[in-house]
Amino acid sequence: MPASTKPVLALTGALATSKAGEGRDLLARHLTTDWDIRTWTAEDGEPALEALLGEATVVVPGTDSLFVGAFFKGLKASPTLQMLQIPFAGTDWLSADLLPPQAIAAGCSGHEVTMAEYTIGVMLEWELRLRVMDPDFRSGSWHFSGSSKDPTSYHGEIWNKTVGIIGYGGIGEETAKRAKAFSMRTMGLKRSAMPCPPELDWLGATADDPDAVMTLLRESDYIVLACDLNDATRGMIGATEFAAMKDTAVLINIARGEVVQEEPFYEALKAKQIAGAVIDTWYRYPARGLAPGEVPEDPSPSAYPFTELENVIVTPHCSAHSQQANYRRMISIASNLDKLARGETPDRVMVRGTGVAA
Repeated sequence: MPASTKPVLALTGALATSKAGEGRDLLARHLTTDWDIRTWTAEDGEPALEALLGEATVVVPGTDSLFVGAFFKGLKASPTLQMLQIPFAGTDWLSADLLPPQAIAAGCSGHEVTMAEYTIGVMLEWELRLRVMDPDFRSGSWHFSGSSKDPTSYHGEIWNKTVGIIGYGGIGEETAKRAKAFSMRTMGLKRSAMPCPPELDWLGATADDPDAVMTLLRESDYIVLACDLNDATRGMIGATEFAAMKDTAVLINIARGEVVQEEPFYEALKAKQIAGAVIDTWYRYPARGLAPGEVPEDPSPSAYPFTELENVIVTPHCSAHSQQANYRRMISIASNLDKLARGETPDRVMVRGTGVAA
């Protein structure tokens, strides 16, 4: 095949949309610059993947292609690669030596609203307890009736509660805006100082205030982890931090499992040192890399039995999983591709390659 005169956009694996080819169509529809769009699926085989990566200007990988042995080998060796465009949230797995020196890796937006709605939803559920009331009423009980005077029959409210958001970026901003609509007090935490935005009542910066994390933990009823996983955040919540929280506090982790130390987390919940947790991101992902429909021998998401605790809500890393988020991501990616094609700096550049190209 002769070399293309257009920049080559390689879509590898299944992009996160409901229909085959839909991700490609969405990108093509929103691009304003001219690209040679090529696709690879597992049926094409690894030699075809390496060949495509060797000609690609930009690669947008589906999650499934990351588990193909030839992917990172071909990526690192590509003499033409300018950008690896990640089509989902989270790049803690990506290091600079996986890219050739001329390439960058960029993230995308689009999932912020979805994850904020998830966060507001689980806070409401924690207070309302619909998951408890519904089966109780179906069983014939009227325990939770509005006429009941039993103290255990009342549900709560998020009104006037304090939500503290660790990692105040796009997800945090969308969460705080929605929390304000419910008359919550909002606190945020960033690495670097900036003026406090209108949706926050308090904004701390860890670079300026070593006690900022503890201030947020002590004052929050709901603590939302929405930060990146990096050297500064890995294990940042442990026994000392749990001791600083209110005994009525609820920890919501939509960041990465490793932001919270696994054993102290389980012990704090088991002992009810804090009221509970909503956990969407985990320590083990045994289904990753398996063929569709294949079931892992041990599906446990942790070395500890979090799923047996009654004071947790658990979900399988799905807080960003909506079709609307996927569509918005494709629009964000198209914008980045257009910027690269026009010689502009793409948005959300996170890693610059240090590997050695072939």
